[in-house]
Amino acid sequence: MEIPADEHGLIRRADTVGTHTTEKTLQRGVARKDLYRLWPGAMADYAKVSDLDAVEKHRLTVIAAAGAGRPGRLFSHVSAAAVHRLSMLRPDLGKVHVTSPKVGKQTARVRRHQAVVDEKDIMVVDGVKVTSLERTACDVARLGNSRQALVVLDAALRRGADIQRMNEILEACRRFKGVEMLRRMLPHAGASSESVGESLSRAVMLEFPDLPVPRQQVEIRNDAGEIVARVDFLLADRVVGEFDGMIKYNGAVGDAPAWRVVVDEKLREDRLRALGYTVVRWTWDDLRDKAAFYLMLKRALRSAGVDR
Repeated sequence: MEIPADEHGLIRRADTVGTHTTEKTLQRGVARKDLYRLWPGAMADYAKVSDLDAVEKHRLTVIAAAGAGRPGRLFSHVSAAAVHRLSMLRPDLGKVHVTSPKVGKQTARVRRHQAVVDEKDIMVVDGVKVTSLERTACDVARLGNSRQALVVLDAALRRGADIQRMNEILEACRRFKGVEMLRRMLPHAGASSESVGESLSRAVMLEFPDLPVPRQQVEIRNDAGEIVARVDFLLADRVVGEFDGMIKYNGAVGDAPAWRVVVDEKLREDRLRALGYTVVRWTWDDLRDKAAFYLMLKRALRSAGVDR
């Protein structure tokens, strides 16, 4: 007999044992790796869970925890971000995060944060009570480094978060751990970065005060006023910077084959250079070595004649 799962693909012990299966059958399923135990009393198809990335797996774990624990628990921080499907940079997903007025007991599975959350910063997503997009991003940013903070704040604004509300949350959290990180990075956050890689690129640039502040998603036009390209970054009005996540070259974007995408990118760069722009591209690997990334940008600026 097939064991029924809910709309999220979860098989809950309380809903199935005695009606559709037995406790021993569930235990055997976990032992054989037919079932993946996400939370005590909550499992899912092992193959399907194994195919999920870390954030999606955590999201499913939070949904499982919400249905198994005390009703009305407020999930927060990286756990709320996972439920919101909010982009993050290297989040620590080792525990499920909840927030309540009383700190409570920390466990191997649950990280509890003590805070009173305004009702306007609470919502329900996929049946889970979570902090709002604005509060979630601020909480994740507070407890991260500058790069993690900018990535999640950008992601929230890209999703339509209210910057005014985020500033109100900043002031309300002025005595909280990590608030200085939020205070430092929130003014730099914006909706223009279209990916984690672009946000990370900007965060690394901000670590070097002598680099010009980049403009993002800039339309470059020719003398006839026609759009030649929309570029990821424009530095000092002369250097075009492009973050290359490599996805565009594997044939996964659109219907064009990989070779056609590469050729189109080459022609696009030729047109930009013909207009007098210096073009520099970087990848994830370049961002891992910030000194080398800095030198790459400085060389491009010098080549463009805007850095001596």
